[in-house]
Amino acid sequence: MDSGPNFLSVQTAAVGTDWTSFPAYGCSMLHVLNNSGASVHLRRKGETGASRVMLLKDGQAWSVRSLTNADQLEVRREDTSNTQVTLHAEAE
Repeated sequence: MDSGPNFLSVQTAAVGTDWTSFPAYGCSMLHVLNNSGASVHLRRKGETGASRVMLLKDGQAWSVRSLTNADQLEVRREDTSNTQVTLHAEAE
């Protein structure tokens, strides 16, 4: 869901082991802020190897480069809890 011109939000899946993509929004970079209260995993869509998953702890931010669309980035809770949390990002 868009929160403004280039501000995006994504909610983790109701099934904690599932990945959820950011909404479709053309961009080359996504600045992700995790103020959700939970640690989350980030990965590029389609990546399956554990070494391709990044941990973003609560209170941390990360910039993801070399994107063409925000929906190329997926998130899920690190603890795979079914309790949903929301992450926010700014697209460039």
